Amino acid sequence: MVEVTYTYADGIDCGVLEAYQLDLAYGSDENDFELTLPAEMILEAGSMIYIDGTEWGGIVRGGRESMLDAVPTYVATGETWHGKLASTYLCFAEEMQVSGEANEAVRTVISSVGLAEVFDVSLEDSGILVEHRLPPMGDVYTALCEMLTEAGAKLQIVKESGSNPTLASVPIGTYIDTDGLSKYGYELVWCTPVNHLICLGPGEGENRELFHLYSDAEGRVSGTQTIFGFGERQFVFDGSASNDELWESAENRLRELQNTNTCELSLPKDVAYGVGDVVGVVSEKTGMSITSTVTKVIVKVSEGGLVEVTNEIGDAAMLGSTLFGKQG
Repeated sequence: MVEVTYTYADGIDCGVLEAYQLDLAYGSDENDFELTLPAEMILEAGSMIYIDGTEWGGIVRGGRESMLDAVPTYVATGETWHGKLASTYLCFAEEMQVSGEANEAVRTVISSVGLAEVFDVSLEDSGILVEHRLPPMGDVYTALCEMLTEAGAKLQIVKESGSNPTLASVPIGTYIDTDGLSKYGYELVWCTPVNHLICLGPGEGENRELFHLYSDAEGRVSGTQTIFGFGERQFVFDGSASNDELWESAENRLRELQNTNTCELSLPKDVAYGVGDVVGVVSEKTGMSITSTVTKVIVKVSEGGLVEVTNEIGDAAMLGSTLFGKQG
């Protein structure tokens, strides 16, 4: 059984839970947890729960007791370490400039919002340099993540016995698979896009405004045709705006018509990535690649001690292909 340590409200370790179920999430949203405990237990608000040496833990904010069913239940609820940062706000008169070594920059931000007694910040030199302007208003978690992402880094929070949760700036992990290894599930859908837009404007008959727009093999829109023959795909755009607006609308429409490729990426449930890590796959068959960023981590520990970690990702981007080249 994975041990969950719980503390008194002053942060001093109280004991280790022997029976529990945990549902915890952190990242782009949620940033909270539910801890199901034996009905005779209760954790006071302000106490902490954590799995030593991991990012998995947080502060108890409340609870839920129920006698509606045959078996009494008690659930402690709270926010993760990430949730504490996400519910603390920057309130500056103007933007705040931070620069230099990343951990020192994080320490500056944490001190400026009054959390220096709540979180420790790694004293190690991360080897990461930041140059960032914090907005005058916004939550601290988002601000720190954005600052570090610009520098190719991510925020890591680890709680160990006898210390506060410790923030550290670490490099973003990159985990690119090939379909030969088959760690990730994926689906690619592609189609040759429209590359010749026939644009009709105001007027009738021979007096009607008419012009042509083209996209090249890379999707760039211009008035020059580069794809001909079987490679050409035409589409009529019927607009009735003024000439200037028509041209802009037609350009936007042709760019929209370039979006014919879609992809989906599924991560394995038995691997724990960090928020901000880059994941992806390269198809050996097509030469296409899918990449995305981990936006949320969800941790569930069953009553029997089985740990299940799932990762949510942002929009997946499909890049490159050996199938499509310039035609002409």
